[in-house]
Amino acid sequence: GMILPELGDLSPRETVARVIRSHEQRTGTEVEIEMGGLNGEASLPVKITIYRFIQEALNNAYRHAGGVGQRVAVRNGDGWLLVEVSDEGPGFDIAHGYVEEGHLGIEGMRQRVESMGGVFGIDSGTGRGTRVSAELPLDPAEGGA
Repeated sequence: GMILPELGDLSPRETVARVIRSHEQRTGTEVEIEMGGLNGEASLPVKITIYRFIQEALNNAYRHAGGVGQRVAVRNGDGWLLVEVSDEGPGFDIAHGYVEEGHLGIEGMRQRVESMGGVFGIDSGTGRGTRVSAELPLDPAEGGA
């Protein structure tokens, strides 16, 4: 389930739909999707980052939150793309860290986003679910990567 499909000819909208569909088929869970204003194209490195970011975030939501209330929201504007993945699971205390031994998980997501010149965010708390976000430049050369 972690194999990267061919993304070269896909639009960002199709990339998002593909990773969500793959997750739903693999886990038997449902993911709510919001793709407001998601138009245009993106470079292949950005599409790979989008795919891997959503894939890891949904895997975390499934593993740690049982897939409860999984949601992906994507929108773009002014050369940037905002991707948010959330769940309604038990959440966790960010102050106590989120790096699991032997797993790159969230820290790997952060590094991938930041390597593209993007901004990574996470919001969680015990009993209130988790939301991770990535703001990515559609053209990483313009975003300072």
